[in-house]
Amino acid sequence: MTQISYGLFSELLLVRIHGRAEAYLQASSAERLALVAACRGEATVPDLAQRILSRTIYAQASSRIGPLRELLQNALDASPPGARIDVRSTEDGREISVADQGRGMSRTELLADLLVPFRSGKAGEPDAIGEHGIGFFSALEIAPWIEVVTATPSGGHRLLVAPLGAGPPYDDFSWTLLSLPRSSAAPPPGLAGAAAPPRRSTTGTSVRLSLAQPISRPALAAEVAAAVGLVDPAVARIYVDGALVNTARARLRRAAEVPLRLPPSGELCGAVELLVGRGDGVEPQLTITQKGLTVATRIDPFPGPELGLHRELARAITAAGFGLVAELPLAVPLNKGRSAVAASASTAVEAALVAAFERFILRDALYDRELLRAVDHRLSSVLDRLVQAALLGESITIASAQVVDELDPGARTPTVAAPEQVIRFASGLLDAPLFRSIVVDAGPRPPGAAPSALLGQLHARSAPLTLRELLKAHRDGVLRPLEASLPSGARSAARAPLGGTAAPEAAGREAPGARAGELVYLAIDEPLAQAFWRRLASEGAASPPLAEAAAAAPQRPSSAAPCPMPRTSRDALLSIAAEVPGVRAVAAAMTVIERLDAAISEAADLPTSPIWVHQDLYGPDEMAHTDGSGISVNIASSRVRTLLTAVLLRDDAAAFTALTDLLLHEKTHVSLASYVPRPTAEHGTSFYRRKDWMRRRLLAAIASGAVADPMRWLAVARRGLASAALPAPVELSRAFQSAAAAA
Repeated sequence: MTQISYGLFSELLLVRIHGRAEAYLQASSAERLALVAACRGEATVPDLAQRILSRTIYAQASSRIGPLRELLQNALDASPPGARIDVRSTEDGREISVADQGRGMSRTELLADLLVPFRSGKAGEPDAIGEHGIGFFSALEIAPWIEVVTATPSGGHRLLVAPLGAGPPYDDFSWTLLSLPRSSAAPPPGLAGAAAPPRRSTTGTSVRLSLAQPISRPALAAEVAAAVGLVDPAVARIYVDGALVNTARARLRRAAEVPLRLPPSGELCGAVELLVGRGDGVEPQLTITQKGLTVATRIDPFPGPELGLHRELARAITAAGFGLVAELPLAVPLNKGRSAVAASASTAVEAALVAAFERFILRDALYDRELLRAVDHRLSSVLDRLVQAALLGESITIASAQVVDELDPGARTPTVAAPEQVIRFASGLLDAPLFRSIVVDAGPRPPGAAPSALLGQLHARSAPLTLRELLKAHRDGVLRPLEASLPSGARSAARAPLGGTAAPEAAGREAPGARAGELVYLAIDEPLAQAFWRRLASEGAASPPLAEAAAAAPQRPSSAAPCPMPRTSRDALLSIAAEVPGVRAVAAAMTVIERLDAAISEAADLPTSPIWVHQDLYGPDEMAHTDGSGISVNIASSRVRTLLTAVLLRDDAAAFTALTDLLLHEKTHVSLASYVPRPTAEHGTSFYRRKDWMRRRLLAAIASGAVADPMRWLAVARRGLASAALPAPVELSRAFQSAAAAA
């Protein structure tokens, strides 16, 4: 015989407040009514239970993703490892269901835990993350009518929830509980209009939601993926209308791990894991998760001026399409809406995130060739300024130090310069072994003997050197580019991997440096090494071997007088400075930039922008500029010159990617100039979100064939070009000054 019970949510909460819950659950229908009446008579505030329910239901989630995450979290906590969880919807989008293969719920669990706020049946379970007992209530905001069918080894139940009164918001909800015979205890086979799910186990729970507002199937898949897309499939496989949505974890790798201690006891509660990767399902942002469930997302992961260096590096990494995922230990408390870390733990978690990112940069990112190539020009620009400061003898001071963790005293402690100063790495990066090199011992040399005569006697050893060691070798006059004339054994030693993507054991090593009679050979095919050579050449500090290694044309020293040139079109450039050597190369580079702008504009449905060149608008370190009407490239910038030269010389994919990123950056300024306040357009979240959107549109348009790959225009731009060398900034400036004087 089927047992039927019914009542109101407010009654369950009221008897719980008055300590009579057990008696209520065991009483008959008539006895329950009398018990509720007695509790109401004793209550100081007669409608207290209704007030608590209203605030619990309608004050937890800011979007539909929140309730979906809560239901999926319950399914994850109830399911065995690797189990299947199904989310299904009807064709009209009016109903969705979440079904798991977990242990199910008994009658007492349904009435005493599920339907009573701030009560959770997961207490004491180490792998469960529900703790507030309000997740189920958040679903009532988007779905006032809910059906729960649950099966345990001993039997099953069907729970029906319906709103009372006019709403939303509704004043109260009724519940009806029916016991099901064991043969019918399994959850229903599916929803009307939806394909039947695969054969289920005999236990589990299915929650069917009748939505107040319909949802399309693509939108449902996107929202579920946003909530649980980073869950490890080894924990659970989550399907939406038959399609697996949590596939992104396979594209992530662990990059750093930092132990976490929570106040006030300081007890170790686990470790914050930082994962990095890119591809479908991995958004270019920092995503904070717990058990794979999304807690919060950040476009700019490190706010505040004291974290300026962290922010610049994180932007460089995310702009290249990489995503960062910070996985929190289960012991970290979250707020009641599970959208942020609880205030009591936020300071400790933020410090651990900073430490994990610093460890990732020093021990992983600078040794990952794929990542480094993708963000070449940005990381190189940081290194470029660091080398410049070291060459000029500037002290690299510590503005604020972040201890990685007290359990690892040998860990690096990178620091951040004050925001108004030039961003630079501090001692942590100076002493990190970043550069592939070999140290060659030629033995005693006869007076006047040329090094080439001693090649057969060379003894080479691989030495991953630090920037500080390279600068010392440069000052001692023993630094050389790695040339083809070296013995093959020495060349292969220099190109040997530095321990995969992990940093070599550098924390306690002795600095190898170069001893008397040794030469240091540095490879020229690594991104950071190329930045090092370029800076030495541009600072006028290059000896003949260094000058041969520099890929760019000779640059003026930074101490030279400014070389201004107004914003100039290609026609004006050819008209005024046609006789200056290298102007034809600038015109060819402008052709490439115009094709890039055209491709970006077509992909993003924007008008094309006029392309100009200039010199020294805000100084030689500025790469490009826009006032919203067009894009002007600073050809006095050493980094821009290197990019353009590499693109014109050969099909350099890394240089072309960096040039594309530069155009995307300026094109984003153009697209935002008409409706976003300038401070927001320059540095706000909306800027980087739109830039990422434009990048995605461009890649999708090229992949589909809607836009021709702009790299194909390189051959056209080179046609008839005798040299890729760009004109000296001084000569261009002189030509325009003469034209202005003549006018």
